[in-house]
Amino acid sequence: MSDKNAGSNFLLAGVDDGYAETKVVSRGEKVRIASLARAGLFGLSSMGSDDKVGGSYETSGRKFTVSEKIEGEETRFDDYPISELNRVIIHHALRLAGMGGKKIKLATGLQVSNYFKGDARNEEFIAQKKESLLKEVKALDGGPCAEIVEHIVLPEAVASWFDYAYDDKGSQIEMEGPCGVIDVGGRTTDCVTVLEGHQIDHARSGTGEVGVMDIYESIATKLRAQHGDGIISRKVLDLAIRTGTVKRFGKPQNIKPIVQAATDEVTEKVLTEAKRHFGNGAHLDVILFVGGGSGFMTKLTSYFPNAKVMPEPEFANARGMYKYLKLNA
Repeated sequence: MSDKNAGSNFLLAGVDDGYAETKVVSRGEKVRIASLARAGLFGLSSMGSDDKVGGSYETSGRKFTVSEKIEGEETRFDDYPISELNRVIIHHALRLAGMGGKKIKLATGLQVSNYFKGDARNEEFIAQKKESLLKEVKALDGGPCAEIVEHIVLPEAVASWFDYAYDDKGSQIEMEGPCGVIDVGGRTTDCVTVLEGHQIDHARSGTGEVGVMDIYESIATKLRAQHGDGIISRKVLDLAIRTGTVKRFGKPQNIKPIVQAATDEVTEKVLTEAKRHFGNGAHLDVILFVGGGSGFMTKLTSYFPNAKVMPEPEFANARGMYKYLKLNA
């Protein structure tokens, strides 16, 4: 597999543009940022070599600031994948991956319920997603943005299957039976059954409205009830999930019981969604766990004896998109 298309001078990039995080995988590059942006300018436009704080952008006549240092606008709305907010966050991530000023062939994803209508592709929404990222984005610090010359859209959990099914050289594993994929994302959980012959079993695939951001909300609700605090930033909540602590008045506070209770609540909801599509999973050779929630929802993965948590599961979709581009270059 070649990183550059034959006879061309553009690079390949897989981008998992999730509601909670945006991940980029390209040749020798891997970037992960929170999907945080707001309309307007907040004085965070520096893009120095060691500065990954944020950037300011303009698209479709509107200005935005992308930064983990601000409280971003809500991303959990139906049109987020085709929104200006989504567009500037992706371009910021591409710049951090060193792709500013480069020509890019890009692959992004849609959750299963957006990509398909029943057992057919949702051509209208896929076309809107493609067109959205082909619109101009200007960096207000004067630096170049990536030039997206082609944009391919894939179903997200299926992209993770590509990551599992193909190695970096393009060799494919032999499938002896169906494979399940559970993609625990920010807003949603995708469950997909891939049959031999690379076919999707739509009767055993679908999207549930539950994800990692529900854990954030549960933790925030519990902390507000306990301490009466107001807005708790996504960055604080993400750190709480990873470390079991939050800072109050400058001092770390152990909140592991709160984090565990919130994680258990959402895990049960995700498990219900998985059972709805897979039952006990005995008919599947393997069930791949991918997405940001897979790494710490251990009770979820322990339910299925054939579970396999992919390496760095939060990057599985972006890796699969990148491999797909290389296979089809």
